[in-house]
Amino acid sequence: MAQTFGFSTDELKLLLVAVRQMRRTFAPARQNDPAPEAYAALYDNLFEKLRDMAGQLPREVEDVIE
Repeated sequence: MAQTFGFSTDELKLLLVAVRQMRRTFAPARQNDPAPEAYAALYDNLFEKLRDMAGQLPREVEDVIE
C-alpha cells in the first residue's frame, strides 16, 4: 500500500515515528486544556491511517511505535 502513494517502507516508518512524537507532545496538553484536542485528534487519525498503510510491522517496531 505504501508504494501506491510513493513511500518506501523506510519513509513510512519515519512518518509513523514523527506522528507518534506529535501524539506524545499533545498528550499532556490534552489533559489540561481542551483547545488542542482538535489537532491531537487529527494526529491520532493520521497515525492510524499510516499504520494501515504500513501493514504488518515487525514486533520490534510495533513495540516502539505504540
